[in-house]
Amino acid sequence: MTLLSVLGMAAALLFGVYLGLPGRYQPDSEEIEEALSDPHRERKRARRHMTFFGLLQRTHTSGSQRRMSRRGRRPFDL
Repeated sequence: MTLLSVLGMAAALLFGVYLGLPGRYQPDSEEIEEALSDPHRERKRARRHMTFFGLLQRTHTSGSQRRMSRRGRRPFDL
């Protein structure tokens, strides 16, 4: 009985992993040619959404950018 429950749990885990895999979409060569041949096609851009975790993140600036902002546009004085 225990062996059957362990095998059932393992089968359920493997089935869940299989269902969680990303789909496999293979476009035809005709679809690719059609998409690439249109010079006026609209480019898709990623949408930026404001999230709670995005508010918590610090914006990182490099040290050279911080120094440049303090002194102005000149990196050094002569």
